Order: sequence, then structure tokens, then C-alpha cells
Amino acid sequence: MTAIDRYSPNSLRRQLGKLNSITFRDEAGEMEYFGQRVLMLRKDMFRVLGEELEKRHASGTGRIILAILGRSEGHEEGKTLMSDVMLDSADRRSIPTFVKNAVEETNLGYGKLKLDDLDISAKSVTVSTENSVEADQSVESGQTRCFFLLGYLEGLFSELLSAPLTGSETSCRGRGDETCIFHITAGPPPSKWKL
Repeated sequence: MTAIDRYSPNSLRRQLGKLNSITFRDEAGEMEYFGQRVLMLRKDMFRVLGEELEKRHASGTGRIILAILGRSEGHEEGKTLMSDVMLDSADRRSIPTFVKNAVEETNLGYGKLKLDDLDISAKSVTVSTENSVEADQSVESGQTRCFFLLGYLEGLFSELLSAPLTGSETSCRGRGDETCIFHITAGPPPSKWKL
């Protein structure tokens, strides 16, 4: 098996299936993900959170919190993926295949992600989705809305590309655009705050 075949969608799907397993502990009323207790929320909770923070004139704070939470989750997912994959110097040519398949085949419920552009040497990535969990097109806001997903992608790609990255959402279904598009590039995260 070549290094490229090792990260094909089918083999990566099997590997990610191992990683993404959720355990339902019915006797305790709990769910576990990666051995950690998790809570399942409906997708409209992002909208409700935003609306409630706007009522309290704290929508900017909410966006920062969502971005920080997303970035933290992305870092954890990226570390988990990278810990299961040992890329030696002979495997370096497979990095683009691994990154593309890791992003497009992972299903965490954030939306179906598509890697549109990847420049490993420049540490630059463009990702899109037509169904972001945060962008409810029925409630157009005139602004980008995918703060958690943007933070998640920053954290994930920081781990996958071994560099501090920051990004922006340039197109968003939440403001009426056809797709949500994220550009992630080399640079420190916008906030030094930690949760």
C-alpha cells in the first residue's frame, strides 16, 4: 500500500470511524466522545445564543466565545487525527491527500466541508460548505454567522499544517450568500484569550 492509498477516502473513513465513535451510556444518561462526556444540542441553539446575546448588547462577546470554543475543538480534533497518523519523510507527498480526506470525510455535524484550495508551503487553505450548522438561511442577518466553524477550522488546520493559523469567513449563507467560504492563512489567532 502506498502512502497516498493509506489516506484514500475509504481507508481514512475507517480510521475516522474509529475516532468519531460516540458511546451512549444509557444506564447513566450520558454520551461519550473520545472517552469524554458530551452533550448533544440542536443546531438552532447557535441562533438562539446569538439572539439572546444581541438582546443584552453582547453579540460581539458571543462571537468571540464561539470562535474560541471552535478553535479549541479544532485543535483537539487535529491533535487526535495527527496522533493516529505518523508521517515520515517518505510520506510527505501524501500530506495534501491526508488533509483533503480528513476534512471532507470527517462528519462532526458542522456541515459537509469541501477543501477548495490547499497550499501547504504558504500555509493557506480555502474551505467551503453549503450547510453550515450556524448559517440558517431562513434567518438572514446581513453578516457572516459561522464563528464556531471558523474557529474550528483555524484550530484544525493549525494542527494539520503545524503552524498557527487565522482565518475569515468571506461568504456566508446566513447573510444570503450561496455558500459559506472560509480562508485560513498563516498568522496568530486573533485572540489570546483562553477558556
